[in-house]
Amino acid sequence: MTEMQVSKYNFQNAHAVSGSEDEDNSFLNQGKQNEPDQEPQIGEDGAIDVRQIVIHDDLPLRVSEIINRFKKTACLRLRGSSPGTYERVFRQFANTMRLEQFTRRQLAGARGKELVLSYLLDENEVTLASRRLYNAALKSVWESGLSLPYPVNSRRDLGELPPCQRRQSPRDSDLAPLVKAIEHEAEPYLKALVLIVVQLGVRPSHVRLFRWKHVRYGQDGKPDAIITTGLERGNKHYVAIKARLPPDFVEALIELRKSIPEALPESPIFPQRRRNGTYETALEMTSSQYQDQWLRFEQRHRLNHIAPVYLRHWVSTICRRAGLSYAATNAQQGHKYSSGNMRDRYDCPDDEEIFAEQAQILPHGPIGFAWPKMEVTEAVPVELSEALVKCLSGQILPSQFPEIINAYLLRQMRRPASTIIA
Repeated sequence: MTEMQVSKYNFQNAHAVSGSEDEDNSFLNQGKQNEPDQEPQIGEDGAIDVRQIVIHDDLPLRVSEIINRFKKTACLRLRGSSPGTYERVFRQFANTMRLEQFTRRQLAGARGKELVLSYLLDENEVTLASRRLYNAALKSVWESGLSLPYPVNSRRDLGELPPCQRRQSPRDSDLAPLVKAIEHEAEPYLKALVLIVVQLGVRPSHVRLFRWKHVRYGQDGKPDAIITTGLERGNKHYVAIKARLPPDFVEALIELRKSIPEALPESPIFPQRRRNGTYETALEMTSSQYQDQWLRFEQRHRLNHIAPVYLRHWVSTICRRAGLSYAATNAQQGHKYSSGNMRDRYDCPDDEEIFAEQAQILPHGPIGFAWPKMEVTEAVPVELSEALVKCLSGQILPSQFPEIINAYLLRQMRRPASTIIA
C-alpha cells in the first residue's frame, strides 16, 4: 500500500467515524507528527471528532495509546463486556507479536496482514473455536485504535469460521453447594448480590446499573419486582427488565436496604463497598469490584469457582423446564425477543400479566424449583416424599412417580399385618 493510499484511507476513516461531510484531510496532521497525542473533543451529539487525534505514522507504536483511542470510540457503539474483551484480546496479540517494534506505516502495508494472520492461524495462540471472536476483536481495535483498514478479509484469508461456542448450563448438582452457601451467608450485601444472579439470571452489567428507584413495592410495603426501561446507561441491548422477586431475595433486599439507610432512589442497589464495610452510596461498583465480591463469596464458603455467566444460562434452563413462556423469561433476564419466531416478537403481555406468570410458575424462583422445600407430615413416608421432590425438580419423569408409589404399596401389602399397623 502506497503512502498516498494510506493517506486516502485515513481521510475516509475519519469521515466514517466523525460523520463529517467536509473533505478535510487535516486528520493526518502530517506537520505535527512529533507532538504528543491530543485528547479528542466530544461534540454535543456525542460524536468524537477523530480528525483532532494526532497519529504518529513513523514512530514506534504504543499499545496504551492504541487502546485509549479505541476506548474513546468504542463507548459509542459497543456495550456490555465487549470493550473489555476486545481490549484483552488486542493486548495479548500486541504482546505476542511485539507490536511496539513496528510503526503505524509498517502496519498499513503487508506487514500488518502478516502479523494478524500469523497470530490468528497459530493454534497455540488462538483455537479454532475462538478464532471468530479474536478476529472480531482485532478488527475493531485495529480500525478504531490504529485508524487503519483491517488487513484481513475473513472469507478469503480465514475461510468459514465456526460459530462462537455456546456455554452449557451447569447441572443442579453443581450448584447445590452454592445454594447452601447462600442460606448460610449472613452479610446482606453479599447474599443479595449472589441471589440476584442465581434467582433472576441477570447480567453483571444489569446488577451494577440497578437503582433503588427500579424496585417496585407491594401493598405490604415489601419489594415485589424490579422494573427498568431498557434505556439505562450500560444496558447492552436496550431491553427492559421486568422481574418478580422471589421471597428469599425480597428478604435479602430488605436487610441490604437497612444496612444502607442513606441510600436515595437514584443510588445504586449495590454501591461501591470499602474494606471497612462502609459504602460509597453514590457510586456503583465497577466490573472488577463485582468480580472481587463474587470471588470473596466463593472463598468465604470454600466453593469451586462458577462464573456468573453460567448461572445466567442455568436460570434460562430452569425457566424452560418449569414451562415459563418466552415473553416472561425474556422480561426477567433482559433478553431480546427470539428473532426466529414472529409470534415471540408480537407477544408483549403487560407487566402485571408477566409478574403473575412468573409468580405462578416460579413462586420461589429457580432455586425453589430445583430444590423445593416441602413440609412433609409424618403420615407421608420419607421414600415417597423424596420421590415427589425429585419429580418436581425434574430429576425423574412424572410418569415414573406413579410407578414408585405402586412399588411402595406392593411392598407394604406383602409385609405382615402387624408390621403395617405399626
